[in-house]
Amino acid sequence: MSRMIAYVSPGPADVPAALGDDVLTSFAALSRVHADGWGAGWRTSAGVGARVVAGRPATRHDLARAVRTPSTAALLYLRYGSAGSGTGEAEAQPFLFGDEAFQHNGALSPSDRLRAELTDGERADLRGSNDSELYFARLRRALTPGTVPDPVRIADAVAAVRDSYPEACLNALLLTPTALVAVHSSASRPAPRAAFAARGFAEADLPPGHGDDYNVLFTRRTASGARLVATTGIPLAGWTPLPADTVSLVTPASVASTPLPRRASA
Repeated sequence: MSRMIAYVSPGPADVPAALGDDVLTSFAALSRVHADGWGAGWRTSAGVGARVVAGRPATRHDLARAVRTPSTAALLYLRYGSAGSGTGEAEAQPFLFGDEAFQHNGALSPSDRLRAELTDGERADLRGSNDSELYFARLRRALTPGTVPDPVRIADAVAAVRDSYPEACLNALLLTPTALVAVHSSASRPAPRAAFAARGFAEADLPPGHGDDYNVLFTRRTASGARLVATTGIPLAGWTPLPADTVSLVTPASVASTPLPRRASA
């Protein structure tokens, strides 16, 4: 139930240069609602790094400086924690494992169902109890460190999680040393209006993009040549929705989308 944005750029860029002032300012404003913490992941020649801040909203200044060094690709995340989820740094996103950073917008309930499907080794590597971290652990089976991610293998892994959670939003962004990957599979979930109301946000007070299109991922190429992928809540004129139920390899020049497989249990 959080907000995400990512960029991949032809050359190293900081967040303000890659996103542009309007996008950065409007994304930071979403932290008024999505106020449970924030985080960033980035890629350099040395590998992938990440930082997280738990328990407080982000400011524009925070996000402008979130990526510690100009980067060819980066993730930003504004957290709205699911009911019952922890509030510490162990639960904050993006998650970093080796040279892979991952962030997910959605809720997998009951999370014990996915936890039981992990191996003992995968469970031992968990840093917290967040359901999104379980999702990341499951998807890592489809990754081979040091190689370009195979979208077919990732799509098969996402489909396996979909089997267990047919109504969940599985939208996610994955950053590796060689690729930015976008998973767009929302099960047409609308905004969690009841959860917002429980925290005192009347529907009329919510930012734009917090309705039925809440879980659609969009992309656009900027004038500087960077490619952006984002959730709703920012001005999206000129943006294009990613194809539904796909895994996409995102580069500055293109978005190559692979459909999720139709599995026997679907």
